[in-house]
Amino acid sequence: MRKEDLISDLIYLLMAGIVLLVGFLVVQPAINDGLLGSNTGENVLFILVALIVGIVINVILMELGHLLGALIGGYKILSFNVLGLNFYKDFSENSAKGKLKFRFKGFNGLTGETIIEPKREKANPMFYVFFPLILFLLEFVVMYFVITLVPGDSNTHFDPEQIVKFGLIISTTIAGCIVLYDYFPAKLDTLNDGYRLISLKNKINIEAYNEKLKLEANEYKGIKNTEFKVFEEITDFTAKVNLETALKKFNDGNFDEAIQIIDSCLAKPEKVSTSTKRSLLLNKVFITYISKGKEEGSKLYKELDEETREIVKRCKTLDSIKVYSLFIAYDQKSKSEVKYAINRARKLYDHLTVGEVEKEVALFSTIIKNILDFDSELIDSEIIKDACNSKTDSKAYKDLIDYQLNLSKKEEVKEE
Repeated sequence: MRKEDLISDLIYLLMAGIVLLVGFLVVQPAINDGLLGSNTGENVLFILVALIVGIVINVILMELGHLLGALIGGYKILSFNVLGLNFYKDFSENSAKGKLKFRFKGFNGLTGETIIEPKREKANPMFYVFFPLILFLLEFVVMYFVITLVPGDSNTHFDPEQIVKFGLIISTTIAGCIVLYDYFPAKLDTLNDGYRLISLKNKINIEAYNEKLKLEANEYKGIKNTEFKVFEEITDFTAKVNLETALKKFNDGNFDEAIQIIDSCLAKPEKVSTSTKRSLLLNKVFITYISKGKEEGSKLYKELDEETREIVKRCKTLDSIKVYSLFIAYDQKSKSEVKYAINRARKLYDHLTVGEVEKEVALFSTIIKNILDFDSELIDSEIIKDACNSKTDSKAYKDLIDYQLNLSKKEEVKEE
């Protein structure tokens, strides 16, 4: 088990412990005294409603804090997602000015996702990271004054004052759990604000973070990135930007340069997190498969540690799916597993921006072509459709279908 997962599990246990303590030491006595209802049904109803309202309130506070902090820090808001409710700017008609729209969409994060773009080079991400904590502290202050002002007992069931008081206690408990997780000063199983706070103390990380946001914003707006930086000083943030540059080199056919950039990051493994190192390694394997063929790619794949190979087989990330689809095609010639892997990729597309999807579709198109060249029987139209995010009218889909047809014609000519 990697360090991030172990710490995450401990934090989850601690969060559960906090909830149980508040439940047994604060809420249960109130239930026993009849303050929250006259029977079990009313008590259960109160707890369920309080939990749902508390979660919604704190999720909104978290993402609202990110939004306000981003605006104060000098960023534009491109997308604001709270539990799948996504208000976003659509740049499909005009890349310079987006139209505000609404949709239901998946997200990457604990409570939601706010996509931002720096207005200037020296935009300060610390406000974006820190502002949710200020809103949570205000919630704690409100709870303190309510508890102080509201009497400790009541002669009636479902007394509005008691409902508000204990509802606030439950909501603030949820806030405490979110704060504990999101501001824990280490990288957990998602990129939390506590990790960002520590990392962004380093000037080079702020520069790299803003560079990464700029690249992601361009992809979101459908603008092709043409300028990519390579950072010599390696940190978790600079390594991620360097990886974007390496993939750009790969797309341009500069395979050796791409691998050199990745190797420069891997040469300092102590400077990057386990997840970033793993992403670098998997992309190196992917690029090696494409540029140097089956033997070299499989050799590098088998040098991966056992845990990483297990992650590849589970196909939980796009990086792992790229490697798995090539390995399973070359090593086992399994059409069903290739189909499974590419279908998993299509489902993960739902969490990406339009520009990110286009970038991934281009990479998976390269994979499909390589598998077709190896064994055309491993790819069918359904796999091609999934690789292209079910967009059968897209250029990527039509190009792959044409590639498949031309390959079939060549094979027919050979047989004759």
